[in-house]
Amino acid sequence: MNYSIIIPHKNIPKLLQRCLDSIPMREDLEVIVVDDNSDPTIVDFDNFPGKYRSDTLVVFDKSGKGAGRARNIGLEHAKGKWILFADADDFYTSVLDSILDEYASSNEDVIFFRKKSVMSDDISKESKRSSWNEEIIDNYFQTGDESEIRCNFGAPWAKIIKRSLIIENDIHFAEIAYSNDIEFSAMVGVKAKKIKVADQTMYVCTERSGSLTSSLYSKEGELEIRANACLSYAKIITEHGYPFPVLPIARFLNMMFRNDMSLYHSFSMRLLGSRLDYWKAVRQAGKFMKYRKIPFFIYSLFTSAYYKVHLK
Repeated sequence: MNYSIIIPHKNIPKLLQRCLDSIPMREDLEVIVVDDNSDPTIVDFDNFPGKYRSDTLVVFDKSGKGAGRARNIGLEHAKGKWILFADADDFYTSVLDSILDEYASSNEDVIFFRKKSVMSDDISKESKRSSWNEEIIDNYFQTGDESEIRCNFGAPWAKIIKRSLIIENDIHFAEIAYSNDIEFSAMVGVKAKKIKVADQTMYVCTERSGSLTSSLYSKEGELEIRANACLSYAKIITEHGYPFPVLPIARFLNMMFRNDMSLYHSFSMRLLGSRLDYWKAVRQAGKFMKYRKIPFFIYSLFTSAYYKVHLK
């Protein structure tokens, strides 16, 4: 078995079917769908997508612990030499079959691909979802610097990952409600001995109302969970000798300053306490600000001074 494609699913069977329809039937490929405790009033379990497809294993997880657990369960069942991940509301491009032919015997540990973004309910309309991934790939082709693509390509999709890399380094997804994938992606990036960046568009990510990304930071406790995951991610990157991930951290500083000042203060304290490069992130976050730029910098100075006096 050359390839295992793992797809977590919850309450979107029609979109899951669209994703499955984009995957070619091949003797060297298996598909593993892990259902995350879907609602039986929404999903027809007797006719669950993929249930009658010969290359597909459907696993029903009733714990309701989210996509991170679902992906971990998928990894436990995977037999392929290579692992791919897809979100159930996304799909693959028509070149997937030829890509799988091309890279089955590759010597790399991870192969990164381009993606495009569209609106889920009208795929003829472009979306800006995860646009920075394309910027990262563009930057790689301009500079040849691998660090950014290894460390900041946070999504698990649009990659082909050698399963032995995951097993040998005991890499797994965080079983949390949000941002379950960023530590996994960071570990894959820093542990890979050899990578390749392919100038091919393999994956289509979609934007739709009701998804976790569309309702970003709107749920109670979400921002704190994401912030903790982001700090763990930054620690992984820096401990493996890579540059501090300024842009991702700056995005969180920006969002916390706008949404939760107490959490912003706590997050800043932990950055300073961990000796991570707080001021680089502050300068970058300031670029995201409009009318809040001056109070943001003043408050950041206060935070830094407070740390030096009371906590250092």
